[in-house]
Amino acid sequence: MRLLFISILSVILLVGCGEASRQDTLPRNSGNTGEVVVVAPSQVWTTSYRDAIGKAMNVIMYGLPQDELLLKRVELKEQGFNDMFRTHRNILKIEVHPKQKTAVQVRRDVYARQQLFIVINLQNLEELSGVLDSRMGQILALFHEAEIDRLISRNKDFGKEDMKDKIREITGLELVVQDKFQVAVEKDGFLWLRLDQTKPLGGYQHTISQGLMIYSRPYTDTADFSDSSLLAWKSSVNEMYVSGPKNSHMSISDRFLQPKSNLITFQGLTAKEIRGLWRMEGYFMGGPFYSLVFYNPANGLQYMVEGYAYAPQFDKAPLIREIEAIAKSATPMSVQVEKTGK
Repeated sequence: MRLLFISILSVILLVGCGEASRQDTLPRNSGNTGEVVVVAPSQVWTTSYRDAIGKAMNVIMYGLPQDELLLKRVELKEQGFNDMFRTHRNILKIEVHPKQKTAVQVRRDVYARQQLFIVINLQNLEELSGVLDSRMGQILALFHEAEIDRLISRNKDFGKEDMKDKIREITGLELVVQDKFQVAVEKDGFLWLRLDQTKPLGGYQHTISQGLMIYSRPYTDTADFSDSSLLAWKSSVNEMYVSGPKNSHMSISDRFLQPKSNLITFQGLTAKEIRGLWRMEGYFMGGPFYSLVFYNPANGLQYMVEGYAYAPQFDKAPLIREIEAIAKSATPMSVQVEKTGK
């Protein structure tokens, strides 16, 4: 198969003053969080191409105690792509036309607000495997980030202003937290927020807990961004402040799964995110965690915004995605803002 060069094209549909007015006329997006509708010609779903799509999209979210997909998919034939599915939050459409250039187009707000609509244009179906191999990782990342953006937007609409004020006062960060989070521990430069809920399953109510910790330290040099330094810092703070039942405390669980870090761009700067498992030392309790680490050059501090999920009977991917969204909503205040309190 010939090597294909396929570019990601961002198609801007809404510009200028017309953007707001058009979005106002669009319906709300539909579908479940973390779900992608895949629309393709009938021949895709009746041949080995269906297996190729499944293999490319069946990516496991790292850092969970059990395997869970990063994104779930709904398979749909072209003739079934009707009004019921057009407003879905995430759509991946495969189109085959002999006269078109093979490319991947990224569109937003096509049929609904906050919709991500990605089209894979192919000259012939034989090119699909090459596109899946070279571009599916990027496509899935775009869908995942779109979900993060939607969660941040939701939290902005329903979050409490007084909680935002407390976070700003204690940590020096602007943070968008979902509703019903409560303060668990408040120390100088450290804040632990918790959200404890119950959910029915099998005739019983089961506990679901999410937590968020925010803290900082003076930044010295790039060694402070090494995995060993960050994990040691996290472990020290967790042991000191994040306690559990029977004198237990939070620690990193690395016996079966090592924490995995990834360099990302955050607020225009290089940052690092870490995924892995936590446990309570001295008590049988654990789950996944997500950490975001970045440096604020305005005040010389390195921040860690991290969170966890505890839900033994339920999927953890949606819960840890909510934690990631909160962490990625962080905005460091300038030194002037911190000093004046304005």
